[in-house]
Amino acid sequence: MAISMHIITADMEDIMNGEMRLEDGRIDLTSLAETMWKQGRRFWWLLLLLAGIGATACSFLVKKTYQPVYTAFAAYAVSSDSVYAGNKNYEQKVAEQIGVVFPYILTSDVLREKVCEKMGTKTMPGSIDASVVQDTNLITIRARAASAGRAYELLQAVLACYPEILHPVTGVLKMELLDESGVPHQPDNIPDGRRAALEGAGGGSLLFILIVLFGAMAKKTVRNREDLQRLTQIHYLGSLPKTRAKKRSAAFLDARYAICARLEKELKKKNMHTLLVTSAVAGEGKTTVACNLALGLEKKGYSVLLLDADLRKPAVCRTMQLDSGTEGAYEVLTGQRTAEEVKIRCRDTQLCVIAGTKSLSSTQQILGTGKIAEIIKQLEKEADLVIVDTPPAGILSDAAMLASCVDGGVFVVRQDFADVRILTEGIRELSEAGMEFAGCILNQTEHK
Repeated sequence: MAISMHIITADMEDIMNGEMRLEDGRIDLTSLAETMWKQGRRFWWLLLLLAGIGATACSFLVKKTYQPVYTAFAAYAVSSDSVYAGNKNYEQKVAEQIGVVFPYILTSDVLREKVCEKMGTKTMPGSIDASVVQDTNLITIRARAASAGRAYELLQAVLACYPEILHPVTGVLKMELLDESGVPHQPDNIPDGRRAALEGAGGGSLLFILIVLFGAMAKKTVRNREDLQRLTQIHYLGSLPKTRAKKRSAAFLDARYAICARLEKELKKKNMHTLLVTSAVAGEGKTTVACNLALGLEKKGYSVLLLDADLRKPAVCRTMQLDSGTEGAYEVLTGQRTAEEVKIRCRDTQLCVIAGTKSLSSTQQILGTGKIAEIIKQLEKEADLVIVDTPPAGILSDAAMLASCVDGGVFVVRQDFADVRILTEGIRELSEAGMEFAGCILNQTEHK
């Protein structure tokens, strides 16, 4: 068995700082945008959740904090009793003067006291103001309050009280009523629940974008071939394109053929007959890759045996769409059955599978006995190549325990999924356990 210590020479500082930054320190906006898009598609439910929460919260706040404002108004034409009465320019000047003076009068304590006395209240139940129509002698007085009746009462009180205060300043004036609102029929500020909901949904969507942006900026992962080779320093076998699990495209089959051709050269060059397939964490597609390597090499004329040694979460038979039955790797490892008794032959191929049948929470007692090494040696005599699917190496010790039982390994990394720290730690663990890598594969299929 060819065993050599593989030493990772990648600079850890480069690993930690080089994910989405170019050599001059600028952020690679293309990679950032692609990562945000993939994260957004993956967490689309969070967008709906935040938008819904935002819409509901804003609608509730609008209704909860809504205070209606009603406006009652009266429009007057101003004229004077002086000798200049009837002079349009004079009356316009008088109206303009009132427009300047009136705001001060309206806010004066004297008028407020008189209005409160008139209405029988301690404080003025609203606000009042006046304005002059430009280049005319028309003046409009407005009263605003929280209820329609109160707004009209306030207007009437102001109209009754202001002459006593205004005349000493402007002289005796004639104010002819031109228009009056009466009691207002509806508030000025009708709540717009639909607009509030849209604004809330927009706010929730913006929060989602910020979360995705922060996640993309903070995520340290593998985004392309260059990242993978820089981080792992392992021979690159190729990448599998995006495809559906149950429908292999022509591009996928071509990529599998190319990977198997490169792997075949490595196997011959390094004299490997047993191959371990693993990844950093769960969900990176190691089982899918192991099955496709087995199928691809079988088509090239190899007699291949695929062993599901992932005793924690066996998935080979599900991936291959085979009936695993009730007996498999666990029964062989515990001495209940022989490997020959539990082999499953894939239809229309020479590929044999030893399925995983039980999900175990702990595998130390089974893998630590040395029985697995004996079984792999026995299987090596029965096939040209034995492929062993194992649990993820970055978070579990199973793969490292099996490293000394095989000739080499293939490390699978899913694009934009593997965490850099766990990835490098998993490779380090395998290297220290004596693993010689036949290569690494970049899996671009989307995580489900």
